[in-house]
Amino acid sequence: MKIKWLCSFLLTLMLGSTAHAAEIGPYDRATAEKDGRRIFDIADHFNEPEKDLLAYTRMTLKSGDTVRDTRKVILKEFTDGDLSRILFRFTDSLKRGLTFLTIETNGPTNDQYLYVPAIGRPRQIASQDRQNNFEDTDMTNEDLGGLKLDDYTYKRGRDAALAGHACYKVTARAKATDARFPKRIAWFNQENFIPLQIKVYNRDNKLQRVIVAGDVRTIGGIHLPFKTVAKDLIEDHTTILEIVRAEVDSGIDPLDFDKEKMGAAWKESF
Repeated sequence: MKIKWLCSFLLTLMLGSTAHAAEIGPYDRATAEKDGRRIFDIADHFNEPEKDLLAYTRMTLKSGDTVRDTRKVILKEFTDGDLSRILFRFTDSLKRGLTFLTIETNGPTNDQYLYVPAIGRPRQIASQDRQNNFEDTDMTNEDLGGLKLDDYTYKRGRDAALAGHACYKVTARAKATDARFPKRIAWFNQENFIPLQIKVYNRDNKLQRVIVAGDVRTIGGIHLPFKTVAKDLIEDHTTILEIVRAEVDSGIDPLDFDKEKMGAAWKESF
């Protein structure tokens, strides 16, 4: 899925284009399902740089009001035609060197790998582990690019205003009956298709996670939220991601995205 849920609410990249927005007409209950999928389709294509993205990020983990850990993260994305690859690496703390790779495919699933320095080789994430939390954050492995658009059905709701922005509201429901989080409601900014808020519901249909994106800036012609807060309401746990700096189409080496090189040193440091 090109709307990588990590990039959707943590590092969403979407070109601002009123031409695409014009393709979405006023809310109509009769076309709500088609419109819902169409909104996700448009955002999906907007969700990539022309070539690559490099983001230096600071992560804060909180239990209640108490800060439990802070981590530096480097995120890389490389676009190859209609598909992309994403690398996510911790560069300090006890998680230093831990690297996560998502490889988009044209098949029914995307490939995901976790590299832990102490083990020294990548481990592929099994399909049944896709909705497990990633390294005690408020993200799942699936959030880091494991989703496919066809994994969900969609229904547009009535448009709404959020943080002063007109938004498309779309509910996505998982087709899999065993999904840990079977329902998500997203509010997309109508001007640039950034999801300003996502609400995630568990199997008991209780609101469990809320993700809010803000401080949107334009870098290299791309809109990018520089601060995102993801909160698990049931666990009272929060992940805050703040971009320190970002570079678009800077010439990242495509070889960095080889699963056999996940443990290699990067020229980028933070």
